[in-house]
Amino acid sequence: MLARYPDLTGMKFGRLTVVKEAGRDEYKNVLWSCRCTCGNNTTVSAHKLLRGNTKSCGCLKKDAAKWAIKSRMGLHGLSRDSTGKKTRLYRIWCGIKTRCLNSNNHTYKNYGGRGIKICDEWLDYTSFYNWAMNNGYKDNLTIERIDNDGNYEPGNCTWIARGMQAYNRKTSFIVTYKGETKTLSEWASILKLSYPMLFNRLKYLGWSVEKAFTTPSAKLQNYKKLKEVI
Repeated sequence: MLARYPDLTGMKFGRLTVVKEAGRDEYKNVLWSCRCTCGNNTTVSAHKLLRGNTKSCGCLKKDAAKWAIKSRMGLHGLSRDSTGKKTRLYRIWCGIKTRCLNSNNHTYKNYGGRGIKICDEWLDYTSFYNWAMNNGYKDNLTIERIDNDGNYEPGNCTWIARGMQAYNRKTSFIVTYKGETKTLSEWASILKLSYPMLFNRLKYLGWSVEKAFTTPSAKLQNYKKLKEVI
């Protein structure tokens, strides 16, 4: 004997609105043609509708999966990739905070322990992310403080190749110029020249300190030539 179901036409079940009866399935269950709020049409058996087993054309499950991924990515959606894994930039930011703020971390003594701080602006990851994206961040670069005794803040940080970072430690890459001895990062700050440019001239091009420190950058030379033409 066939099971009897009430007329479901016009009734709503979750995202579905029943449009009309659509026959029976192989098990003799009454089928109903339904319209989903997303715009798709689907056919569902009466008992699945009445028991709440089916509430959409399938879009509800897809939306739930998207929300789960978004939740794993964090509220700002910047700290994790589409698989839910923490991004490299987010890990760099976490490392900076740990070095400057966590006294239990083994690297704290070389950072927060000697007065190096992370600026208030960068305590918010979104602000740090925006600075990084606007200042040349790439996955093959690492963050470097121009003044090795300065803080982690926009005016004192840049992105450089991994291999270059070791030359800006507190006791490395010491350069003597005009009778004064300082770290290369200090000279870069004093001369208002690019640290990566000075490093490249001294380390890879083999320039003398005098030539490296007194030769204007290519961009500056081109700018001066352009002004002469104008």
